[in-house]
Amino acid sequence: MRFFRRVTEHGLTAYLRLPDRIAYACVDRRAVVPKLLAVGVVPVNGENWKEALSRLPRKGPVSLVLRPSDYKLRQLDAPNVPADEVKSAVRWQIQDMLDFHANDGTVDVLEVPHPEHLSHVRQIFAVAAKNSLLAEEAVLASNAGLDLGIIDIMETAQRNLAIRLESPGRAMALFSFIETGGLLTLTLDGELCVARTLGVNQALLEGEGRDDALERLTLEIQRTLDHFDRQFGGIPVDRLLLAPMEHVGPLRDGLTTNLAIKVEVLDLADALDVSGFPDVNTLPLPCFHAIGAALRMEDTKP
Repeated sequence: MRFFRRVTEHGLTAYLRLPDRIAYACVDRRAVVPKLLAVGVVPVNGENWKEALSRLPRKGPVSLVLRPSDYKLRQLDAPNVPADEVKSAVRWQIQDMLDFHANDGTVDVLEVPHPEHLSHVRQIFAVAAKNSLLAEEAVLASNAGLDLGIIDIMETAQRNLAIRLESPGRAMALFSFIETGGLLTLTLDGELCVARTLGVNQALLEGEGRDDALERLTLEIQRTLDHFDRQFGGIPVDRLLLAPMEHVGPLRDGLTTNLAIKVEVLDLADALDVSGFPDVNTLPLPCFHAIGAALRMEDTKP
């Protein structure tokens, strides 16, 4: 099983398997504006994953979004080899970041945009996960009658939402929280440019030390924006979008005060048709990433 493949069927269901629940979404991508068909959270009774997974929409293809602890992602210089040898070369480039032998894992790559005015070496993202872990997930899905054919990651799920809101010639920044902290992505021309996990989790912004946490988060976001500016030669960042989440208002206000960039809360109705789910922006954050993964449509290069 590979990480990314072309999706042509409509009604893609994507899910995240969390410790005690499953977050999922199903999106019909046939229309000009994709339509959300289903979204929610299914509780898991003990270790009965088969029963929980069997409650997901079963028609059409299915995508699993891996948890951050289940894969490694690194941005690196693209190897100077023919296109059909890139994955083999990358496999050995990333060996030092893996806790398993490269031959025991699945490796895929994503191209990073490289506008013509840039002079530095082309960049790629490399992502790797253990084959044994992917096999376990495939068995769980198969036992529940799911057609699991796509393995996705948080960063590309978030990208899929951001690119639907991009302005031509301008980058889009999108911030959310995942299990390992804040996730900040920048996209340009429909592709992922930067992906960074920031060391501030949502709980820190809601506790007694929230002012210090906000200051740290602001600094990390600014550093990432500065890095993007250096790497992409002054291409403007249109705005910073915040995923809809609890207590997002104070976070937006704090970042607006401390950053020069426009900061807004993402409304999922701007990215797809959510008319059947008026409360979609109040759902738990894992549903946000499930929706993003269910929006996948494109080929992944190389």
